Amino acid sequence: MHTVVTHSGSFDPDDVLAVAVVTLHLGQNNYEVIRSRDTDVIDNADWVVDVGGKYDPDKKRFDHHQNGVPKRENGIPYSAFGLVWKEIGVELCESESVANKIEERLVYPIDAADNNVPVCCTCSSDIQSYEFFDVINTFKPAWGSEEDFYTGFMRAVSFARKLLRRQIAHAKGEEEMLKLISETYEKAEEKKILIFDKPIDRQVTAGFKDVEVFVSPVFAVDTENWMAVAVAEKPQGFNYRVSFPKEWAGMGGEDLQKVSGIKDAVFCHKERYIFIGKNKESVLEAVKQIVSK
Repeated sequence: MHTVVTHSGSFDPDDVLAVAVVTLHLGQNNYEVIRSRDTDVIDNADWVVDVGGKYDPDKKRFDHHQNGVPKRENGIPYSAFGLVWKEIGVELCESESVANKIEERLVYPIDAADNNVPVCCTCSSDIQSYEFFDVINTFKPAWGSEEDFYTGFMRAVSFARKLLRRQIAHAKGEEEMLKLISETYEKAEEKKILIFDKPIDRQVTAGFKDVEVFVSPVFAVDTENWMAVAVAEKPQGFNYRVSFPKEWAGMGGEDLQKVSGIKDAVFCHKERYIFIGKNKESVLEAVKQIVSK
């Protein structure tokens, strides 16, 4: 049984995620989590994260509050989460490239926020962002309740373990999807339109600069419909390289079939970046009307 120690009292995403990573690594029923600031407890622990004033991966000490903690080349300081991930992320993911994806997508923003490095800007003074810190805060004792921090922390860690498993699974799947896209891209004579026999995530296609639209089956399992999706200028972006005609925006069924002249048309998104048809031929017909010459 391994003892994993972190600090007592309140908690934040970095210590929650750091403990989640360590306990995933150790395996179910193979650890005890102790929340304490007692020096003797810390000194006798097998793993220590976010407390203790030491960073020594050989001795499984992962605090980041003291001087001498290593720095990333990109300027994002480490939190306990990042230090733990640096040590065992690759082993947990069984892949360096997958671990790097998780580092960029999840670890960077958590480490940055924990070290007071802003990563988001305010788009509207009337809207407050809802971030991962807010999610973790919901596990803390509600004011006036009889809840306790240890129970809340362990619930947050359980949630974080599930999140990490799903992040790793998605990152592995994305790698396989990227291989398929790359192979299809290399084989395609016309790079502006890529055609797949499996559903594709539109965010992944943004890295292929020549591609304007991709065609694939839709993700739903209860339909044989196909989709044509305009590629965004960058991942998570909302500026698309091409758009379906304004007259099609938000239309569906017979109305869309009439205005588009495509008899098997099903739906066109109001933002004009997705067209759904009953078959591959119908969406290819739509695509021919928008790709650049």
